[in-house]
Amino acid sequence: MARLRLLSCVLVAAPWAVAGHAENAEPVALEASRDYLLGASISSGRDPFGTSEQKLGLRPIWAFQLGRFRFATSGASALLAQGRESVDSGVSTVLSRSDRVSLSTSLSIDEGRSWAGDPVYGGLPRVRDTVRGRVTAGVTLGPRWSGSVRASQDLLGRSGGLRLDSGLNYRHPVSPQTHWDLSLGIGWANSTFRQTHYGIAPDAAAATGLQPYALGSGFDGASLGWRMTSALNRNWVAYGGLSVYQLQGAVARSPLATRTTTFGATVGLAYRNN
Repeated sequence: MARLRLLSCVLVAAPWAVAGHAENAEPVALEASRDYLLGASISSGRDPFGTSEQKLGLRPIWAFQLGRFRFATSGASALLAQGRESVDSGVSTVLSRSDRVSLSTSLSIDEGRSWAGDPVYGGLPRVRDTVRGRVTAGVTLGPRWSGSVRASQDLLGRSGGLRLDSGLNYRHPVSPQTHWDLSLGIGWANSTFRQTHYGIAPDAAAATGLQPYALGSGFDGASLGWRMTSALNRNWVAYGGLSVYQLQGAVARSPLATRTTTFGATVGLAYRNN
């Protein structure tokens, strides 16, 4: 928790310092990078399942575009967003776009989950990695409001199932170089996805001594996030954010859920050629 508090203070203070610096810099609109983006982020977070503790990690962020296809990590995808266009991580392309509505499709790797080394859940089978196909619809609701709905399906038949995620976003401009976003999200999944990620099959229960747990389809989580992004100059972009995620319904009652509410924080810096 001390690391999370320290990182939270840094990310709250840094973007405002960045915004103050950018007031004297050349005006730069936050637009989509046409060529590439490279950077790194520091994040603090915890998996609500299993016995892991809050962790602080450093990860690269990158993105590049080839024709109409974009390749991006999750941290970089938001930096590629132009206006209210929704940009997914992985490999994505926009199928259709108007002044108010956009439709895109993407492929991404779902890394699954390993229970190896967990003192309580170590005997459970691994949730296998898979490739998910996604279709995302974004809509502009007003000058500062936007919404999105995303459907994602396991394409490799690895019991990944179907997910639906929807979000509502408010963007507040601080200056031509800086804005902050407040976002609310909620997720639904079918029984295949929920049983794989949150359930305990009878054979796994027998092997571990845990109680079996079965789930049907339903809502599984809600999230709230705040993020500030600022262009230091034409090429460098900094961002920081805070988030809270809460498990819902039968997922929150799963024996695997050791904490129903988790908190996260992240700061990042990226160079983009545009």
